[in-house]
Amino acid sequence: MNSTRLHTLFALGALLLGTSLSACAVDAPAVSPSHCDSQTPHNLRQIGDYRVLLYEPDDEAAPQAWQGPVCIEADTLAKACVLDLSLVKAVEPGPKPGTLRITTFSGSMAYRQDVDPRACPRP
Repeated sequence: MNSTRLHTLFALGALLLGTSLSACAVDAPAVSPSHCDSQTPHNLRQIGDYRVLLYEPDDEAAPQAWQGPVCIEADTLAKACVLDLSLVKAVEPGPKPGTLRITTFSGSMAYRQDVDPRACPRP
């Protein structure tokens, strides 16, 4: 195959690929990484400066536990902090300023995790 034909095929492939990628980008919903998902069933708790969204409550009228995850927002955070926790029992102020204490459970065991949303842990 001569170089001119190869160059033309490469350019055509790049054009088609670019078109398909831009078409996908147009179809994708615009989701801001700085905010938590408010469409999924959740309960909102205000704890200090943090807005904590607890997803999938066991009972919408009087929840006792949430399936998770937990999403934390604040005006001072660059983006939302999403924690992949399940069976969440409680969220309360943590032992240090700016932290939260999240209680989860499994069977009869309860686990407490202290989280600093400013340094959001990665799963």
